[in-house]
Amino acid sequence: MKKTILASLLMCASLFASQDPVALLKQNDTELQKELKKKTHTAKDIERIKFLSSGLFDFAKMAERSLPRKTLDTITPAQKAEFSKEFQRMIENSSVHRFKTTNFTPPDSTVYKEPKFRKNGEEVEVSIHSWSKGKDMLMVYKMDKSGNSWRVWDLVIDDLSTTRNYQDQFKSILETKSFQELIKTVKDKADEYDK
Repeated sequence: MKKTILASLLMCASLFASQDPVALLKQNDTELQKELKKKTHTAKDIERIKFLSSGLFDFAKMAERSLPRKTLDTITPAQKAEFSKEFQRMIENSSVHRFKTTNFTPPDSTVYKEPKFRKNGEEVEVSIHSWSKGKDMLMVYKMDKSGNSWRVWDLVIDDLSTTRNYQDQFKSILETKSFQELIKTVKDKADEYDK
């Protein structure tokens, strides 16, 4: 079973390689919507949903950018790695939890805008307008080049930055708790979403 899941994830990763950022997001969205439309989900389906909903994200970079600079300057590489691991688990489990507990309604239409490249083509922003039942949702993916592909380090939904949101939450927690206590908080939240 684990080999089958790993093979499926590797196949998806190879599909994502060497693509322009818009094609990458389109393909990922198409595959994710296909999975979410299923009436029931096996363990393999859940792993695939987890991969498709968060496999494009650079969690190490997101985790780092979500911490205050003074915290980053004082923690050890081991603490940073532990935080990044639990941060990734929390987001992945949260995504799957949301999909499992919400009735999925595919968008009526989705428009992918032309990408805006920066820093000699090493950074890009891709804006997506998604309409569902007459409501427009704007999503902006901020991505960095990683080899021949792209990795997301922030997702802005209707002007709300995911990374900035976590940064504000973690900064507030760190005002009264230690960094190890923050890791435990993130770990507990990841476990909660995994139930």
